[in-house]
Amino acid sequence: METAKKCFSLAVGALTVALIVGPAVNVRAVKIPAGQAGAATGAQTAQSAAKADANGVIVFDKDAVDQGFAKGATLYNGNTEGRNYRVHTLRRDAPGEVEVHTKDTDIFYILDGSATFVTGGVMNGGRDTAPDEKRGASMTGGTTYHLSKGNIVIIPANVTHWFKELQAPVTYLVIKVR
Repeated sequence: METAKKCFSLAVGALTVALIVGPAVNVRAVKIPAGQAGAATGAQTAQSAAKADANGVIVFDKDAVDQGFAKGATLYNGNTEGRNYRVHTLRRDAPGEVEVHTKDTDIFYILDGSATFVTGGVMNGGRDTAPDEKRGASMTGGTTYHLSKGNIVIIPANVTHWFKELQAPVTYLVIKVR
């Protein structure tokens, strides 16, 4: 799968260059049900065979990456090890809720699909869903973007964002930096 190879190269390059990788890997399979947003909804736990080498480098094999995109997964959660990042492989089949993360910057790389994406508006009906995370049913105002294959989006902490509409299911790599 060419998409998995591109994702793998991007993830390994970003982690190696920008961040220091911890000594262990924590993988959680995450399915994003229709109408729900974000990578932490309905998490299930699974262990990965990927382990850091003596230099802290982690390589995820093609099958793990492909499975991550098929189901939605957290490939690496460095926050549990005192690191400032997480790596998610996600697939979105339906629009989601408005989200805002008070501590995390999201970096999306769109591998496939297309969506109407809105940022920076005022969340309507927001509620706490996890520490430092809020979700809401809709948003007033904001800037609308059309996302498609090849786009990279950087969403700073405290900026609302919303996959408002999908024109086609979206497969995307997310790096969350705290």
